Amino acid sequence: MIRSTLSFLCWVVAVVAAIITIPTFWLATHVAEEDGYVKFTSSFVGDVELRNALVSQIADDVVRTGGLPAVVKLPLEGALRSVVRESARQPGFVEAWEESQRRTHQLTFGPDSKTDRLTADIGPIASFMGKQATKDLPVRVTFPDTLRVPIYGAPDREVLDQVQQTPERSRLGLLVVVLASVLCLLFARRRINAIIALAAGALLTAGLLVFGTRLALPEVLDRTPAPTPFARQMRDLLVDRASDSLNDWLLGIAVVAAVVLVLGLLGRALPQR
Repeated sequence: MIRSTLSFLCWVVAVVAAIITIPTFWLATHVAEEDGYVKFTSSFVGDVELRNALVSQIADDVVRTGGLPAVVKLPLEGALRSVVRESARQPGFVEAWEESQRRTHQLTFGPDSKTDRLTADIGPIASFMGKQATKDLPVRVTFPDTLRVPIYGAPDREVLDQVQQTPERSRLGLLVVVLASVLCLLFARRRINAIIALAAGALLTAGLLVFGTRLALPEVLDRTPAPTPFARQMRDLLVDRASDSLNDWLLGIAVVAAVVLVLGLLGRALPQR
């Protein structure tokens, strides 16, 4: 009886730790880690709405900071859109976007970061587009190498600090999940029952996280107002793609858990020798 109780308690710890650790580990590998963030956001520039918003953002900032007349904005946007249509699939365009995302990560999560919200530096992509666009314009236009755009309208440095701590927390969480699972197996009176329980726990974890993600997304979007169309599109992509990526992880976990559960049930049904 004591062994069964201890095994059950270890199972509970493993499930609770997994529910906390899986999204934490995703944040650690896709947001807190620089290369992971760049890889995660590299495909965003393939989104047509984001590219359109990016063009408007660059044109607005260049006209505003360069002291150019407002009448220049329309032909400038037209030239930039033409560049995007011609260059969007070229390696240089994607590389410029990835460099922008690398700068964004360093600006927001780097050791010398002082920003209080997620802030994009789209300078590299603006420079790339500007070099291609200005040759056909009747006036001289200078594109800045640094062009910072806050993605969130309201400051929240505490959230950024929490994200920066996810690598250490996820490693600790994984350790707890593994130890609790091993102890669940060791204390169980029958190993096959513990295996079935752990597989069921993995399925439960995946289901709860999928359900929780769907509930949380509208609240995240409502609580994070974006100051510009580019910031709003970037925010929406971050939330939507993060949900899709995490759900892909959860689907993989659920499939493996389901297979283990079925095999465990079949194994338990076999006659004992």
